[in-house]
Parts: sequence; structure tokens; C-alpha cells
Amino acid sequence: MRASSSNRHRGLGGLLFAALLLAWGCESTAPPTGGETHFLRWCATDGAACGPGLQCVCGVCTVPCSESDSCAGYPDAACVGSGADACTDAPAAGICDVGCSDDTECLVLSPTHRCEGNVCRAPAPNAPPGGSSGAPSGEPPTRCAEEEGVSGNQVLVIGDSFFAISHEITAYVEALAREAGALAEGERYRDNSRLLGNTLALAGNGIEEQYTTALAEGDVEVVIMNGGGADVFLGTCEPVTDDCPIFVEAAAAARDLLASMADDGVAHVVYAFYPDPVDPPLREKMDALRPQLEAVCAQSPVPCHWLDLRPAFEGRYDEYIRPDGKNPTSDGARAAAVAIWETMQTHCIAQRTSG
Repeated sequence: MRASSSNRHRGLGGLLFAALLLAWGCESTAPPTGGETHFLRWCATDGAACGPGLQCVCGVCTVPCSESDSCAGYPDAACVGSGADACTDAPAAGICDVGCSDDTECLVLSPTHRCEGNVCRAPAPNAPPGGSSGAPSGEPPTRCAEEEGVSGNQVLVIGDSFFAISHEITAYVEALAREAGALAEGERYRDNSRLLGNTLALAGNGIEEQYTTALAEGDVEVVIMNGGGADVFLGTCEPVTDDCPIFVEAAAAARDLLASMADDGVAHVVYAFYPDPVDPPLREKMDALRPQLEAVCAQSPVPCHWLDLRPAFEGRYDEYIRPDGKNPTSDGARAAAVAIWETMQTHCIAQRTSG
């Protein structure tokens, strides 16, 4: 493994790590991701695809009902008319359904449910990206059909508090992968992101250490990462210039890390770069670092897929960013996860299980 020139800063670790812990928040328990619900998922005519207790009624997995008490086992569900004029297979006066005005109101069901026509719906298995209506396609996209299978344990998440504040981003990506049939039941991605030891260069190569620790434990085929936010937060640069040491060293550390990943046989890297920090001075430094890391990703010897998260957060900062001005809320974590998963789908990354 290559050693970054920034190793000389390791002696600063203790004080800076303590500052980082206070500044970037406290870690919380990640939500469980091992289960799934087929409730209100689009279906064909085969009720078996809906699972126990559900029927495929009017193209959706649900429960026929005549009163709302019949829907008590499903979050926020009520018994509503089935629209019999347009649906001839309705076996009762109503079905259990969940109304909504936007996607966030469907999070109570799962990360994959969306608000469609003022009701919550989840895509059918293997539905194409962006599509959710009708029956499942049955096969992955043709251009991904020859992709080698990847187990959940071969997908590694590394980075700083933007991932580690709740680990919800990983949980949501797992849910999307599982819903698409790209992650087997009971499998998980390895998430080594953390609140401490999470810089690219400053105060030690913490993100590199996250990677090497995972590599020592098992094969790594796909890396989902961020990096640079903690360097920018802890480092000083006045005035902000492109040749400021914190930027130069962070870019050099990222370059070395990607080169090591190529040597180790990593197949893909998704580099998810942050939405804008709310604090203007911090945002100015992030604006200076972003193009340098994007260039490193573009020149990487391992396929590196740059993902700028700013468009996913645009106009939703009040909902998507915590009061600390940097880290995502649960809704923001979901938005980031959707952007990551769409990048993975576009580039055929971990779209087939190894089973």
C-alpha cells in the first residue's frame, strides 16, 4: 500500500480527532436493513409475488378491506375505495392504501416507496430505473447481463461523518439493491465509515486505513466513498487558494488511494462528493477542493465514477441537512442513497449477486 506524504501529520491526531467528534456529531444506530415489505409494491397478476398475507389487487400488493381496522398492521394505512370502475379484480369494496403528497411521507413503508398519484408505491422487482408501473421486467438490463456477480461483503463503504453520522445512506442503498434483486437477503455491505480517523490526509490517512482494514478482512470489488470534508473542516487556508496545502495533500492522498485500489483489483469506485456546506467559509474551501478531487477521480487507474450530490440536495437543504449545516438528515440520507444507487445502475456496478 502506498503511503501518502501527509503521514507526517499523524502527531496531530489526538486533538484534531477530538475536535472532529464534537464538530461532526454523534453516531447513531443504523436502521435494520435485513427485511423488506412488498406492501403497496406494483405487481402483475401473480399474488405469490406479494408474499404472505397480501394479494395482487388492481396491480398492487395489498389487502382487500371493508373497514380501516383491517389495515391496522400496516403503517399509516387506511381502507380506501379500490376504484372498481377501472379495476375488475377487486374482491372487496376497498383496499388498504397509504396516501401521500410527496416521497418523504412514504418513508414509513421503505426507502424505495415513492408518492405516485397521491398514493405510496414501490417498484416491482427488477423494474427499470425511474420506472415503477406494471409488471416486473424479469431480467436486468441487457447491457448489465454479462456483469460478474458481486456479493454484499465485496461492496465497501468508506468515508467521514457524512456517511457515518447515522449509516443510513448505506442502509438505504442496501434497501434499493435488495429491492432490485442485486443484494441477497441477509447480505450486507461493509460500512467502515467513521466519525474519527476519517480524513484523506490531515491528521493521518484515516480513510486509507478504513480501506486497508477492510482489505485485510476480505476481497473488495466495489468501493463507495467520500472524502475531503474532514480535511476541509479541520484544515486552515487563508486566503483560500488552489495550492493551499490541505487541498494539495488531500488530492495526493486520494490519488495514492485510488492507485492502490487499482493494484488490489477493485473493479469500481463511486466517489460521492458532498452537497454544499451551509457555512460560507467552509463552502468556499469545499469549492476549491471539489475540482481537484474530481480531476483525481477522472484520472484514476481504477474506474472512478464521480457523483456530485449538490443537485440531489438543491432546494431541499431545510429538509436534507441537519442543524450542523453539513451532515444529512434521514431524508437527506435517502436522497444521497438514491443518487448513489442510480450511479451504480448506470454503470452496471454490483447489479448482480454472486449467488
